[in-house]
Amino acid sequence: MGLSEQMDDLRRRLAALERRIGSQGRTGVVTEVDAANGLARVRLTEGDAPMLTGWLPWTEPAAGANKTHNPPSVGQQVEIRSESGDLHDATIQGSLNSASNGRPSGAGDEFVLLSVGAASIKATGGGSAIVITIGGYSLTLSAAGAVNTGGALSHNGKDIGDTHTHKGVMSGPSNTGTPN
Repeated sequence: MGLSEQMDDLRRRLAALERRIGSQGRTGVVTEVDAANGLARVRLTEGDAPMLTGWLPWTEPAAGANKTHNPPSVGQQVEIRSESGDLHDATIQGSLNSASNGRPSGAGDEFVLLSVGAASIKATGGGSAIVITIGGYSLTLSAAGAVNTGGALSHNGKDIGDTHTHKGVMSGPSNTGTPN
């Protein structure tokens, strides 16, 4: 092979390597999810025309003795990664907040573990409290104790909240009966 052919071969190989390196990390939007099989499809909008990936697995925070199941949702912006730069071996690596799926908090000292619909679990005040919220109900756990706000509180089917009553109550030093 002459010098001219060798140079052409090197140019082609270099162009292929640059394309693969440029395709190792891409950003797109989830269009379909197969949660049972741990796969999703992503629409990529880089380049001249949008492109739909094949079914790609997503990574989980834990997949050993401790396991998580946190599937992406349709419309979620994600990052996909491929060591070879070929989408056939790509995986969905993580999620990026977007205008349509913003951050669940803007506080610098709040860690939101879960935020799905009206339900959330977060550590607040730099970890001084855990707050569990579902709709208008919240339970705050801290070193000072537990505070229940906005809903009934029961134990074993018995009302133990601020509206519960007792049977057999007599004024004075007597003990009361169980809550009704």
